[in-house]
Amino acid sequence: MTHISSSLRPPHRHLPPVYSPVSLQSITRGLGQLARLGGDPRPTLRALLRREYRADQVVLCGSGTQALTLAIREAGKSVDPSAPVALPAFSCFDVATAAMGNKGARISFYDVDPSTLAPDRASLARVLEAGARVVVVAPLYGVPLDVGEIEAVVKRYGGVVVEDAAQGHGAAWCGQPLGAVAAISLLSFGRGKGWTGGNGGAVLTRGTEAPGPELSEAGLRSEATTSVGLIAQWSLARAATYSLALMIPGLGLGETVYHSPQRVRSLSRVSAANLLASHEAAKREGAVRRANARRINEILDSASDVELIRVPASGVAGYLRFPLLMPHRNRFVNRSDVGSLGVAASYPITLNALPAVAGKTTGPETAWPGAEKLANRLLTLPTHSRLEERDFLALEKLFRGHRG
Repeated sequence: MTHISSSLRPPHRHLPPVYSPVSLQSITRGLGQLARLGGDPRPTLRALLRREYRADQVVLCGSGTQALTLAIREAGKSVDPSAPVALPAFSCFDVATAAMGNKGARISFYDVDPSTLAPDRASLARVLEAGARVVVVAPLYGVPLDVGEIEAVVKRYGGVVVEDAAQGHGAAWCGQPLGAVAAISLLSFGRGKGWTGGNGGAVLTRGTEAPGPELSEAGLRSEATTSVGLIAQWSLARAATYSLALMIPGLGLGETVYHSPQRVRSLSRVSAANLLASHEAAKREGAVRRANARRINEILDSASDVELIRVPASGVAGYLRFPLLMPHRNRFVNRSDVGSLGVAASYPITLNALPAVAGKTTGPETAWPGAEKLANRLLTLPTHSRLEERDFLALEKLFRGHRG
């Protein structure tokens, strides 16, 4: 192992794993909405999303998880509401939360190809043959999937695809942004999603009716909490101050926890105002992530014991984080000099292993080797604009000096 000198990594610096632009201007806009100054910004946000994501209808929700719950519910109505929902066996825990948010939900897990993070086609076919009709595909870390090809397979079984583009900001497939590819898509505006309103999500539909009835409002207390969270995010999302954020338990930073389903509510006016004010900054940040990912890719190209995730030729990865596989991930990330560089393990277990889904699963699959490999070996690196030259030098020393 190579030691990283303190000149490259001062002890008070701790890179955040992800970063979404939040400015004083966007916070001020949100606080204005908290005081109900000015008109409701949500119609403007809906129009923006319709234009940029080629959507016929947009429903704004209180979170990306709520948006996925709503998307699954409405997709089921167009096929067979009693059929199992097919989920990737490896993904964010909130994917399982969203499926569980629909009463009487049954879940069938398909395996994931660890070299691409895409569905394992043979496993998905078996799940469809066994009766699943709504298939959720979730491009992790902004690594694009061939959603069109997946949709063609699913349609042969009379099913429908839900494109969960929660981590897709800045990524594209065949020239279209992730979230604009399938007939039903969703976005997430959580704090770590590249473009943030503090929280929030959106369901986008094409060629189909808008999902669901009018959603209830979040309320002023919830909007105030969102404002406080955005202020904390702005003040603490720097390498020099992020270590302070890690000491605040309520922020839940660095935790991978299953959350119980919540009632689907509307996006708040505060979140919408922040999203509109930070829209261009988020686009610029996406370009920085892609550029930094190219440099990280060059650093890792000659590193030993590292497997890189393949990006399809027709796709552009958004690299919310940079994913890679290592044979001894846990031993690596537990080193004291690794965490301060923003290096982190991915989701620690497969979704089928979550206690919350016990008794809700069905389907032909009894083993998910690809997902298990990812749960044991996937590691992520930061790509955001908070990286400095000394951080790239430290990463280079770290990985080129690594020998398992």
